[in-house]
Amino acid sequence: MKILKTFLIGSFLASSLLSMAFAQKNLDGFMTSRDLLSNDSVLSNISLYNSRSSDVAVYGLYVRQYASVTPGDTCDHATAIFPSGDIPATNITAGSFVMPTTISPQKSAAVGSNYLYNLIYGAIYYQRINDPTDPQGCALPGCTWGSDTTTYNWCIYLGALAPVSTTAGYTSTVPPTAEAASSTGNYNYNLVSNSDYTYLGPISCNDQTLTCTTANQQSQSF
Repeated sequence: MKILKTFLIGSFLASSLLSMAFAQKNLDGFMTSRDLLSNDSVLSNISLYNSRSSDVAVYGLYVRQYASVTPGDTCDHATAIFPSGDIPATNITAGSFVMPTTISPQKSAAVGSNYLYNLIYGAIYYQRINDPTDPQGCALPGCTWGSDTTTYNWCIYLGALAPVSTTAGYTSTVPPTAEAASSTGNYNYNLVSNSDYTYLGPISCNDQTLTCTTANQQSQSF
């Protein structure tokens, strides 16, 4: 009984501490526990903006397309890694990270720096399964793996998916690739319209702090 009480008290305290950290930082959006408990800056400077007139439930984010760019250069000179060329008609949800949140109309949800790191890490992992040499000379977002020889910054199309599809666009009964979905139904991977995608970046990453950030605030709208 003492062990059970200790476990319950510990669980309550852990939950309370996480809630306090969230409240003290006054943050809302796509955050990992590392983002919420970090003593350093937690924001990536990237956000998802709801341009509609009503609340929208967003199930999570994913990397729709990503590209590499030489540090110091802009996304205008980025080299697409996947998919190459224009935005594809097919669904590529590399680096998907499930964390439901509701965004009010004309409001934004911030993306945590560790959350963004995980998105890009997943995208690189996905790509290297298909082609172990791409991106060339870089296996981690910050390009500091033992065998890494080249440092990149990244430019991405930030995709968002809705929990259940109620609109036209790409839908699938397959849940996000990185994690099994907790609800049933179809998932709308095209919450962001193809015509609204714009490169976010350049994004620089730090493999020691497990964070990715942009130098200025940027937003993807839907």
